[in-house]
Amino acid sequence: MAILIVDDEPVNTMVLEQLLHQHDYETVSVSSGEDALALLMDPQAPSLYDLVLLDVEMPGISGIETCKRIRQMTGYEELPVIMVSGRTEEKQIAEGLDAEASDYTTKPIKITELLARIRSALRYKAAVDERKKYEARLQYDLDLAQKIQQSALTPPISSAEIDMRALYLPSKKLAGDMYAWFQVAPDRYGVIIFDVMGHGVSSALITMGIRSILPGLVANVQYPVDVMTELNRQMTFLFSGDDMQSYFTAVYCYIDTTNQRIEYVNAGHPPVIVTSPEGMTRLETTGVPVGMFEEPNYESKEIKITPGMVLHMYTDGLMECYSKDIDDGIRWLEKDIATYGLDYARHVAERLVPKIEIDDDLCLVTVKLI
Repeated sequence: MAILIVDDEPVNTMVLEQLLHQHDYETVSVSSGEDALALLMDPQAPSLYDLVLLDVEMPGISGIETCKRIRQMTGYEELPVIMVSGRTEEKQIAEGLDAEASDYTTKPIKITELLARIRSALRYKAAVDERKKYEARLQYDLDLAQKIQQSALTPPISSAEIDMRALYLPSKKLAGDMYAWFQVAPDRYGVIIFDVMGHGVSSALITMGIRSILPGLVANVQYPVDVMTELNRQMTFLFSGDDMQSYFTAVYCYIDTTNQRIEYVNAGHPPVIVTSPEGMTRLETTGVPVGMFEEPNYESKEIKITPGMVLHMYTDGLMECYSKDIDDGIRWLEKDIATYGLDYARHVAERLVPKIEIDDDLCLVTVKLI
């Protein structure tokens, strides 16, 4: 790594080079702003220079204009630039700092002062570089976590008796919303959608923890009340004796296509919208969110399957696309479901969401009984 000296006066350049070499700094020197910009355009340049000593008054592009252009170049937004000038007017100093110079010093150069400014700038550069490395590591971890979370999404099921599909739009890289479905017998399916309190990494970790236990739980526990009760036990155990608390809302539907019935528990979740040739109904809440109380006492309800019935299971992020008011959001949601039918998910993805800035995760599961 080196200090780039930009000065059109050979004597000034020589003095600076000798001074910096005496203090174990490597240098590269050019005589104009144009040459400096050309040098910095090299793709490898951002990793070669720690600091720029930039003369203000030069033929061609001035030091101030050079500094402005450096700041516009990718990779140099935070490169320390110390401007050096023989003028001490406040206006020119202000112009240099307005051009986003890191510091400003005057000629004749005061050696002790210049070295102190260089050390200060290099400490700043080292801190910036360390922060960027940390951010890169964090970004890598987030990207990896996102891939893992995406891989946990259940693929669609389509058969002669049932069709299940989902729309999944996290507001950030990681989401607190999740869905899953399982064929627990040739004619029986378990379908769950849930929304963990909060956003970002913490809620996503809880989400993945829940998702990891679902296959074994659903395979061994038939009734929705028992599924929700066990999930509640897991959540309360996880946060027992801890100042932290977390909970999630959920709907679990147990679909029996042979006996033409759906048994469900709604744990504080937005109501499932059910459409059929007979009309539209809601599967309302039957219990409290999972993890909120140690003994939630869930109750299940049952509906009969009719040909052409469709379940629309969703998280509150979808309602908020319409309105922050829950009741208004559900009414608008129902209106669009009635309008678009089986194309509703496409309507959400292609027309509704692009028009707004979503600040919550959004998940929609569509279950069609054929």
